Amino acid sequence: MLAPSRRIFLYWLLLLVPTLAVGAGALLLLRREQVRLAERVAYADEAGRAAIAARARLVVENVELLVGDVQTGLLDVLAAEPAASLDRFLEQWPKTNPLVRAAFRASVDGAVLWPDARTAGEETRGFLRRFGQHVGQRPPWTLAALAPTAAPQKKEQEQSLAEAVGRKEVAANVAQVQSARRDVQELFKASNASGNRAAPAVASSSGQLADAPVSEGDRTRPQAVEAAGLGSTAPHAPEPRSLSPASSSLASRLEAKSARLAALPVVARKDVAAGDRSGWVPANVEGRWHLFGWLQPGGRGEIRGVEVDVAALVGRLGGALPAAPGGGEGYALRDGQGRVLHQAGAVPIGGAALVRVPLASGLLPNWEVSAYLRPMARESAGTGFLGIGVLLVAILVAAILAGGSLLLRQARRSEEEAAQKTSFVANVSHEFKTPLTTIRLYAELLEQGRVRDAAQGGDYLRTIARETQRLARLVNNALDFSRLEQGQKKFAREPLDLTAALNRLLDTHGPRVAEAGLTLRRELPATVLSVTTDRDALEQIVINLLDNACKYAAEGGEVTVALGSRPAGGVALAVLDRGPGVPAGHRARIFQKFHRVDDTLTAEKSGAGLGLSIARQLARGLGGELRYEPRPGGGAAFVVELP
Repeated sequence: MLAPSRRIFLYWLLLLVPTLAVGAGALLLLRREQVRLAERVAYADEAGRAAIAARARLVVENVELLVGDVQTGLLDVLAAEPAASLDRFLEQWPKTNPLVRAAFRASVDGAVLWPDARTAGEETRGFLRRFGQHVGQRPPWTLAALAPTAAPQKKEQEQSLAEAVGRKEVAANVAQVQSARRDVQELFKASNASGNRAAPAVASSSGQLADAPVSEGDRTRPQAVEAAGLGSTAPHAPEPRSLSPASSSLASRLEAKSARLAALPVVARKDVAAGDRSGWVPANVEGRWHLFGWLQPGGRGEIRGVEVDVAALVGRLGGALPAAPGGGEGYALRDGQGRVLHQAGAVPIGGAALVRVPLASGLLPNWEVSAYLRPMARESAGTGFLGIGVLLVAILVAAILAGGSLLLRQARRSEEEAAQKTSFVANVSHEFKTPLTTIRLYAELLEQGRVRDAAQGGDYLRTIARETQRLARLVNNALDFSRLEQGQKKFAREPLDLTAALNRLLDTHGPRVAEAGLTLRRELPATVLSVTTDRDALEQIVINLLDNACKYAAEGGEVTVALGSRPAGGVALAVLDRGPGVPAGHRARIFQKFHRVDDTLTAEKSGAGLGLSIARQLARGLGGELRYEPRPGGGAAFVVELP
């Protein structure tokens, strides 16, 4: 059968090994989960970057489509105007259409035929200067390589948008772009549908449409071309936002076509008449971007042209940006000088763009759409997860090990206490047996009359009395120990003349000290020294200390009881001997219950190991303390401090 210590060690191993195995397995699983999270974050980051790049390209397509709508609408209006009323139309057009900055008529060699420089104002002279520098000197309509119409480019742009409409993640953005395009195209459509050549509908800054004034002479203009006919390339496109016309006339016209417009992603125009030539010229004058459009009806003769109001055009390009960018995303439309014209989402100042997508050089040279992604602490996600997981596993393992350690300690303590109690029972039994045997022996001798004389009988009686006192002390110690352990010891405190009480106690126990071969010395004050304490508890402390000196310091020849006042208040009672003292290894444990320097039954000095433990507990119960000190010159000093 295994010894108790080995059983405890085996139980500890049974707890430790599974705990460490569980901790190692948990750490391995946490490490794998961290790797999986890191891969997932990397994949999500890559997918997010790809999505942002796709949205940036879609924004570019939307901007190009919006600009293309403006260009197409303006050229359609130019193509529809008859030559007889062209000059008057060109004069009124910039006043009624916010997208038109200036209109002109020129010869094939680049000379401006209208407006007349002699009657022109400052704005017209500025236009003539810009025209002369970038259009008149190099007329674009003289280039043989020029495409006969801008329609193919427009058709490709509309196809790109139709593909974008089918993308799930940009549905809301497409709806916003469609609304912006309809605003632009309805502006031209309202003009032609009403027969008004000089007063097309004006788009307000909020994106809503309003009627422009109509002159009486313009009602007779023939409808050569419907500037914004209806067509459909994506029947399942998202619904556009609602329009709020400012006038009832335009509202009635839009109401009739709202059902058809709601189902269409864009409004396509009819191409200019067969044989017409047209084009656009981007120009940079004194750091500002300008856009000129021209049309040559039938491919010969005079040139009709228009300069776009760039500020009005730029104001409509904001609808091409995403309506609701995702968290941390940002998009900016920048001109050729890097200035931000429109932005959506989080666009940092001076931050590096994640993606830069340039616009078509023929439409907006050097313009671009920049996409941004706010930096996020993505790497800390896996690290934080692993750190918290390791911390939790460490706490679990530490809790298990701490609990096991406490159980092991408690088991060892219980084992030690069990051994001490066994030794205590054996020692107490031995202690009780000795006086009882002596009492019985001398009682039998007296009973049988085996006494030589009266003096011998008196010795027998004194021995019986002494052993009876010894037995009473043992019983009192056992009872005091039981009461102290259960917390049932009650103290009856009363004022006490400590000097007189000690003298009486020493007189009573002096003969027993003398029988042990010790000389009892008293160092007590001559005056009264009063304390409030329990008389019986104090006497029990002194008796236990004297009994301890009689057992272990008899060879010292003397024992001293000293009493005095403490500088900090209270009194100090010391019992000093000249015995061997207490070994250094036992000084911290001599006040523990059942502890003896030699706890074998064959020890030279008998005892249960309770005297000093009971004395200290009684001293503390009285509000004081009992401590051990090596006595100068050899021996032991037990000092009782009382309040």
